[in-house]
Amino acid sequence: MKTVSKVALAAIISCMLAGSVAAADGDSFAVQGERLDFEPPAGWRLAWMEGEADGNYYVEYIPQDETIESWRGGYLLVRRFKYPAPEILQQIRDQKMNFAAILLQKFMEDAQKACPGKNAQMVQRINTFNGIPFAVSGGFCDAYGPAAPHGEGAFIAYAEGRDYFFQIQYGWRPATMEQRAMNLPWRLAPEKAAQYLNAMKKYTLCGGAGQAACKLSYAVKQ
Repeated sequence: MKTVSKVALAAIISCMLAGSVAAADGDSFAVQGERLDFEPPAGWRLAWMEGEADGNYYVEYIPQDETIESWRGGYLLVRRFKYPAPEILQQIRDQKMNFAAILLQKFMEDAQKACPGKNAQMVQRINTFNGIPFAVSGGFCDAYGPAAPHGEGAFIAYAEGRDYFFQIQYGWRPATMEQRAMNLPWRLAPEKAAQYLNAMKKYTLCGGAGQAACKLSYAVKQ
């Protein structure tokens, strides 16, 4: 069996992480099969949902009184992806590579290239929470464009389910220059950082064969 080259692996990952086709233009819909069960931050709402009920999809949460185009108080993205072909996945494992870590490394490399300012990145860590393998990192870009003129930061995690893999992203944007100068280098209050990281540790798998029923239901509230 041939090994997966770095070039081929990068191409595979890029295809897997490509945006999915809209199912209902932002409206919520029922999801089939395995997904992640989690508790959104208190006072946040589901602002957007897009994808396929039986495949790739994503949901976005923001504070109740904010908009998805110009949020400041916080952001949560949870995405579900189909795994690559079994033979590709087996080759990755045969080469002793960690699948979630590979995905995270690709994301962080792309984030570095996309940041027009200075991009500070966190150490990448691998762990298991509730039986789910996780790869977690994060960072802060101090000049992210018109939507985030004072920069944008995020904690990023990739998690390996049984039937699908998942991306979790908690984001933040300083609202003023004063906020941007606080809590260096990540510009996020320690208690808020702890809230986001501890929330990731509580995610569980649900909805698949032999798995618990999901407690979270998706509903877009305008």
